[in-house]
Amino acid sequence: MTTIGEKWPSQAQPENPFKRGEDGKIKSLSAITAIARENPRRAIELCKAAGEDLNKWFPMNPR
Repeated sequence: MTTIGEKWPSQAQPENPFKRGEDGKIKSLSAITAIARENPRRAIELCKAAGEDLNKWFPMNPR
């Protein structure tokens, strides 16, 4: 499990943080937060690749 502020090593290919574990739970919300802040487009791609609903993770809130 990762903590807030941890980032993936640049050499290693990171695991998709949006993929759920065998129990159906997200493994690390802090990893999702880190990738969303660092590279929002990549976070959306990973979310789609994991089969998650984009509207739940990235709601469009018009003002």
